[in-house]
Amino acid sequence: DIEKVETAEFLEEAAKYLMKITNVEVEAVACDLHPTFNSVRIAEKIAEELGAPLIKVQHHYAHIAGLAAEAGVRELIGICCDGFGYGLDGKAWGGEILYVNEDEITRLAHLQPQPMVGGDLAAKYPIRMVAGILRDTEDIYSWLKNRSALLPHGEIELNLILKQLERGEFTETTSCGRILDAASALLDICHERTYEGEPAMKVEATAYGGRRVLKLKPQMEGHVLRTTELLEEVYVNLKNYSKRDLAFSVEEYIAEGVASLAVDLAKQHKVDYVGFSGGVAYNEHISEAIRKIVEERGLKFVSHNSVPPGDGGVSFGQAVYAAEYGK
Repeated sequence: DIEKVETAEFLEEAAKYLMKITNVEVEAVACDLHPTFNSVRIAEKIAEELGAPLIKVQHHYAHIAGLAAEAGVRELIGICCDGFGYGLDGKAWGGEILYVNEDEITRLAHLQPQPMVGGDLAAKYPIRMVAGILRDTEDIYSWLKNRSALLPHGEIELNLILKQLERGEFTETTSCGRILDAASALLDICHERTYEGEPAMKVEATAYGGRRVLKLKPQMEGHVLRTTELLEEVYVNLKNYSKRDLAFSVEEYIAEGVASLAVDLAKQHKVDYVGFSGGVAYNEHISEAIRKIVEERGLKFVSHNSVPPGDGGVSFGQAVYAAEYGK
């Protein structure tokens, strides 16, 4: 979130000031893996000035490393769900299941990759996510056309989105946040993000007090939780159930899906702990549903208590990763 020059300058000044007043000996500098983040450029500059090694940490690895350190466990299966993190493969991650031990962190499972037409525009206007996920669904064009006025350039923009999908001109994302955004648009809850996390947060608010009405069980393809079927099920039931119950059902599907994957992987790796981190961990319904499944399966659930589960806790996780795995 460092988009302005003044913010970047303040970050650099603050980092140097903290090093000065604490009189620390810097052993390494840790930062994100993203190649174009301003924070990464600052970290590179500071590392060069200090002659210290620079350790770039994958975003979700940082989340889970921080969670493991806060919980005081050396080995766990970590569920990390949020909006975006630059992946090791250069793609947008955000629905990851990771294995942490004393030697390394490994990605074991994730949500189904979905088209993100227009990159960041798909996060701002979640109708774009709906178009990508449900592009092969019968009658979806009429639904999209009826809401094309909600896009900045209307039907012209919608047709361009559909052409980009046909030509394969898009990146993919495993983001849980983008699935919640798509559900928000599909349920006509929120069609434009005006602040961070708005569509997903409004899904949570809408789901409060709801019940699970969709009978669809989590669809797995190996260690991938499919999400296309979830959005298709919501679409065909738009007239059958209330927004509240459909929103609740979406959250239940996601929680059950990632929890089931995590528990199965924990059993395979003989791990006692399953944890949950990332911005979606602020969602009390999803967090509680995951905890319940984990504990019912005989495992221990860990979550954040003092470190924020969202990006406010990433710097702590980066420091932990650098100390534990950066040598």
